[in-house]
Amino acid sequence: MKTLFLNIIILLSLAGTFPVSAQYDSGTSTGNTCWQCPVCGYVVSMTAEQAASINSYTPCPVCYSAYAGNFMPVSCPAALAYSPSDTYGKSDNTDAPEFTKPDYESSLETFSRKGKILMVLSPEQYQEEELNVPRDYFQSRGYSVALASKEVKTASGMNGERAQVDLDLKKVKLSDYIAVVFVGGEGIYSLKLNQDPDYIALAKSTNSQKKLLGAICLAPWILADAGLLKGKRATASDTDHIKAKGAIVSDDAVVQDGNIITANGPDASREFAEAIVAALENSGSEGSDRVSQMDKSSALTVSSMGLVREGSSSAQKWECTVCGYIYDPEENGDVPFEQLASNWKCACGASKGKFVRI
Repeated sequence: MKTLFLNIIILLSLAGTFPVSAQYDSGTSTGNTCWQCPVCGYVVSMTAEQAASINSYTPCPVCYSAYAGNFMPVSCPAALAYSPSDTYGKSDNTDAPEFTKPDYESSLETFSRKGKILMVLSPEQYQEEELNVPRDYFQSRGYSVALASKEVKTASGMNGERAQVDLDLKKVKLSDYIAVVFVGGEGIYSLKLNQDPDYIALAKSTNSQKKLLGAICLAPWILADAGLLKGKRATASDTDHIKAKGAIVSDDAVVQDGNIITANGPDASREFAEAIVAALENSGSEGSDRVSQMDKSSALTVSSMGLVREGSSSAQKWECTVCGYIYDPEENGDVPFEQLASNWKCACGASKGKFVRI
């Protein structure tokens, strides 16, 4: 699958589907290829070798609704509405491209089709497998993932890995997420994060809002010290601490009790991730495009454009985070933003997921 991009380039060249000018960038470095997300229009510039090295299942870093393997070759000068320096891929071609957005905080309102999962790290000595395996699985199932930690922009793992932190713990807006997952590692013990008021507060808030709450390895200690495991079945890499806090310790690698899922260590990372996704899908929590029951009950008629025009439940304005356009229902036939067709887009090309309520 890693050679999918390169194979597409070769096939298109042989078939003549696109002219060379539509595949290779004539405005920057010779031999570059520009690839565009078919959903949101995000563009990345790469050499053929770099494109071939990208995992085809890497989600678009902007809309999370398409995989890298779905990207289409386009003419770089025409497609780069952003200047090359503004694209999220590298333009110097000296290294493999970074398929991530540098300033993630500016796009925290961008939701994937299924919603966002927040993964919480120790600033240092987090357990790499417990981050990477669940994150990859969540993304492969259509969820987007944001990483949070405390007072660092880059967290360091137990084995030397470094992870870019998307936002500080104190800036977390829980309404943006459908689940919160605490990653384990020695940092929880060495930094005493199970006693840190910010980590405990996030765990408590997540639980009080009835959102799915996960913790693996030593991370269940945070939940235990937050008083969330008392009388609940749970597990951890070291169960003495959670038992002392009232947890009913289980020998299972992954344990779910209500909205809380715990796992006992890195070997359980995949099973842990699968349990979280299963819980989300069984509870019907996924889907930022899901229409509320109120909207469904009030939807009386649908125009030929697929817009609900009667029985609207609200008249709130929404702003496009890309171009600043404000959608005002009063100026659009009294159609609430929530009831626009799922494939509706702003004049600038931004999808509904790029809008925030104002």
